[in-house]
Amino acid sequence: MSTNTIPTRTIAIISRHHLVWLGLQKIFETCETRRFVVQQYQHITPDLRLPEDHPDVFILDMETERDSVGSIRWIRESAPMSKILLLSGFEDRDRMQEAFNCGVDGVLLKIQPPEVVLALIDTLYPAVSHQIHRAQDVVVTTDLKQALTLKTLAQREYTTWPDGLTARERDIIKLLRQGLSNKDIAHTLSISDSTVRYHLTNIFDKVGVPNRQKLLVHAQTIHSVPD
Repeated sequence: MSTNTIPTRTIAIISRHHLVWLGLQKIFETCETRRFVVQQYQHITPDLRLPEDHPDVFILDMETERDSVGSIRWIRESAPMSKILLLSGFEDRDRMQEAFNCGVDGVLLKIQPPEVVLALIDTLYPAVSHQIHRAQDVVVTTDLKQALTLKTLAQREYTTWPDGLTARERDIIKLLRQGLSNKDIAHTLSISDSTVRYHLTNIFDKVGVPNRQKLLVHAQTIHSVPD
């Protein structure tokens, strides 16, 4: 694909943690299949001036922004067409639901690997007008906060884990979400690399995804691990 046909997305990272900003910047600026421009803000203030062309996506570090709810509302008022991703180091269903209610479009966990970060950005663009559809097994919508609320997720196909997952398969999914490689998973579970690959193939079939990246996106979309 010609680089002229690849849209450039502007990503605004709001975090007081320099290493967090550097890590995200590296993910976006070294991506070969997409083009990103990265902006850095340490925090949101009432007098903050945004560029005339608002960022496409704000990534808000929940752990360093003292008033994350106030910041979300400020972004919504100042840049209503921009998307907001909440960056968190832990999974807290209640706080995530509160964030969605305030206008967040998605939640990104710090432990997730680069391919999931990029795939989550892909779910935000291009937006589809007034409908929800599946594109490459990812739920895409103009209003992702509605698609990601627990009520809506419960009504959508492929938004829960299948009942047929074995205990070992559930363990592997949990380790995948922590960013472990096949080798690390094999070491943690005291099994061989080939056994990990065998279980992953079965997981892909049961969940209905073609590969590891789509499995991680599925896990990110429903914000849960299999019980």
